Amino acid sequence: MNKNRDARLPEWCACRSRPVLRWSATESNPGRAFVGCPNYNTARKRWCGLFLWVDKILEEDTVTCDGRTSPSKDNEEWKMKIVWKLGRLESEVRVLKMGGIFLFTCMLLLLVTVVVLVLRLDRQQSQLYLAKN
Repeated sequence: MNKNRDARLPEWCACRSRPVLRWSATESNPGRAFVGCPNYNTARKRWCGLFLWVDKILEEDTVTCDGRTSPSKDNEEWKMKIVWKLGRLESEVRVLKMGGIFLFTCMLLLLVTVVVLVLRLDRQQSQLYLAKN
C-alpha cells in the first residue's frame, strides 16, 4: 500500500491556498467531483497543478504480496480521512459564504442608514433656509 496517500490530498497547495472541492461541468465528466488548487481554471491566476479526481482517490485498493488487489483496514482509514478532509473543506466554504452574506447585509444596512441620515439633514437644512427667507 502507498503509505504516503494522505499526502495526495494536502492541507495547502503550492499556491499557499487551501484546496477546494469542485464539480466538473465538462461534457466528458459532468458533475464529477475533484479537489484542486483554487486557481484552477481561473482567469489571470497561476495554477500550481494540484488536481485530483475524488472518485479515483477513494477507489484505490492495496496490492497484496501475491499481486491481487484487496481492500484493507488502512485503506478504509485513509478513505475516512479523505471524507473527513472533504467535509471540513465544505464546512469552511459554508462559513465563508455565510460570512460574505453577513458582511453584505451589514454594508447594505450601513448604506441605508447613511442615505436616511443624509436625507434628514438635507430636509432640515432646507427648512432652515426657508425659515430664514
